[in-house]
Amino acid sequence: MWLLKNLNPEFKINPDDLLIPMDPNLIEQVLINLIKNAIGAMEGTKKPAILIEANTIAESSFISLTDNGPGIEPELLDEIFVPFFSTKEEGSGIGLSLSRQIMRLHKGSISVQSTQGISKTFTLTFKPFDKFK
Repeated sequence: MWLLKNLNPEFKINPDDLLIPMDPNLIEQVLINLIKNAIGAMEGTKKPAILIEANTIAESSFISLTDNGPGIEPELLDEIFVPFFSTKEEGSGIGLSLSRQIMRLHKGSISVQSTQGISKTFTLTFKPFDKFK
């Protein structure tokens, strides 16, 4: 997928031995959806870039994906997780709502921060192991 779009994603993991309580198959689906959305959003971007970071802060773990596409219009930020809402003509509006459901199954959350015209970051938040039960 990266080679087709001439992308060279950057990965940052801190600490190197980070463990996050998750179902890897489900979270893989979330990440695939976010990456596909990022690639689509960066169409026409001169130097498309994706940064994927994983870290732990204050006992919670996070995976974030940032792209340098045009961002999301502020009035759409509240709509993007609504089932069947899509900004794409061929979109089904399932991807982000399903991603939110998967994160809820993990007792976590998904959020987005966007600076229109500059970038957007989706963040997956996971609770500590002892709170996951």
